[in-house]
Amino acid sequence: MQKKNHKLHGNHELPFALIALSCSESQLKLAWNINKKLNINLKKSEIIVQSKDSTPTSFSVFSDNETSDVQYYSLISNKSSGIMLVKELPNIDFILEVSGDIKMMNLTTLIKEMKLISGINAAIEVNAEKIKRKNAFCSF
Repeated sequence: MQKKNHKLHGNHELPFALIALSCSESQLKLAWNINKKLNINLKKSEIIVQSKDSTPTSFSVFSDNETSDVQYYSLISNKSSGIMLVKELPNIDFILEVSGDIKMMNLTTLIKEMKLISGINAAIEVNAEKIKRKNAFCSF
C-alpha cells in the first residue's frame, strides 16, 4: 500500500486575548493576587523580545500552563529597562495574556474580576490587531 502524505497549512497558533492592566502593585504581588482570585498558579519566567529598533530585552513573565488543559495565562510586564513591550500602551504596566480555548471563558467577566483585585486601577481588553500583534507573546 502506498503512503499518503498530508500537509497542514495555515496558522496553528492558539487563539489569545490580551487584557491591559494599570496597577500600583509589584508584579509579584499582582501575580499572587491574580492566583487567589482566579484559582490559577502563575509562576515566574522570562521572555526575550527583539524589536526592530532595539537590542534583545528580557521582560518578566508569570505564566500558568498547568492548571487548565484548555486555557493558559501569562502576566507580562510591559516595561523593562526603559523599553516598552507594547509601545501603543504607554500607560499600561502589565498585560494579561489568555490563550487557548478562550470561547469557554467570558472575557467580560474576567475583566470585571480583574478590576476587583487590590491594586489594579484599570483592566481593559486590547484588540491584538490594533497593536499589530498576530501571535501570542508566550506560546505553550
